[in-house]
Amino acid sequence: MSTSTRYDRLTNVLILLSFLDYLAVSLVYPQMGVRMRELGASQFMSGLISSSYGAIQLFSATAHGVMCDSYGRRPALLLCLIFITCSYFALSVSVSFVGILLIRSVLGLVKHTQATLKVIGGDFLSGTERSTFISKSNTFTGLAFMIGPFFVGYFFEPDVSFQYSCLVCTAIFAVTLLIAYFGIEETLPAGNKKTDKPPETKSQLSILQRFQKYKNLQVIFIYRFCAASSVIMLRYFLPLYTQHYFGFNATHTSYMTSFFGFSAIVCSSMAGFVAYMVPDKLKLTRYLSLLLILSIASTLLSTSLPFFLITQFLLSFATQNLRIMIDSLILSAASDTDRGEVFGLGASIVGLCRVGGPVVAGSLAELHMMLPLLCSIGFAALGSVLLFWSGTKVKTS
Repeated sequence: MSTSTRYDRLTNVLILLSFLDYLAVSLVYPQMGVRMRELGASQFMSGLISSSYGAIQLFSATAHGVMCDSYGRRPALLLCLIFITCSYFALSVSVSFVGILLIRSVLGLVKHTQATLKVIGGDFLSGTERSTFISKSNTFTGLAFMIGPFFVGYFFEPDVSFQYSCLVCTAIFAVTLLIAYFGIEETLPAGNKKTDKPPETKSQLSILQRFQKYKNLQVIFIYRFCAASSVIMLRYFLPLYTQHYFGFNATHTSYMTSFFGFSAIVCSSMAGFVAYMVPDKLKLTRYLSLLLILSIASTLLSTSLPFFLITQFLLSFATQNLRIMIDSLILSAASDTDRGEVFGLGASIVGLCRVGGPVVAGSLAELHMMLPLLCSIGFAALGSVLLFWSGTKVKTS
């Protein structure tokens, strides 16, 4: 088999695994808030349990990236999938706060499949091919987020939907594990593992030291923190917002999540055209940061459901293209031996946002319904100001 054919096959397998990963998660994730309320949790407690996932990922993402660089991408991916499959099965039978908190913590420790798949793609793709791969991957994950919640809302009764969704999620991850085992090959070049290097190159650095290590990406990392904080707070708050202003129930929320998935498909498929129109990735990131502010502010002014859906489409366009541009910038700037670590550091930053975002949004919502939206706009504006003010140039490989 020629190298190009082998890489084409591997790219298709990576996209398939990304799709299955998001499909499985999309069956369960939209129902977590509703499940917490069924168990009697307050908005603050629901946010605290949601934050447990991000709290663990704050440290585990970078550690997982180092493991990818040290022992290889394939074993790291397979180990993640084994623990994820077992965790979602345990979630299907859990009926207590403590059980769900422990399971969410385990998932925070091992749920790094998307980052690992993108690192694998970054090993053998470069330039435009890398951006195209990320764009296609995001398109199919958007399709997954459209199919999953719609499937739940249409086929499962509300009183058993969470348990059944967890069981179907478990089955999908088991299939994903089999495909990864037989379809993924090691892409880290021989001799480039950190375990193959002299001992002095394997120093254990803190997250802050790693952040300082990659100076040419510091502005991108800080903007990722601001943008992720903004979007996570908004996404956590939207079910409460739509329930309050539009009378949405759990089924409507599942359909709304499917709409987000549809929007992500359309917006990700437009990423290639957008990148063609603005070839400078950093300049495009700045423009998209302004669109993010506009879309969140428009959500604040939504007085009708059609206008609200339009604002959410604009939000999807901004967030999807920002994800693609930021991931592409990070992967391009990293070397083979550091790609997992750099991408893991970016995931750790998002994990930090997942720690604070739901708790802050839940606490603000108890004070006033609109405060989480205002805080979301503030984070997005702060990140955009930083991007325009910095004048940073990102060196790419």
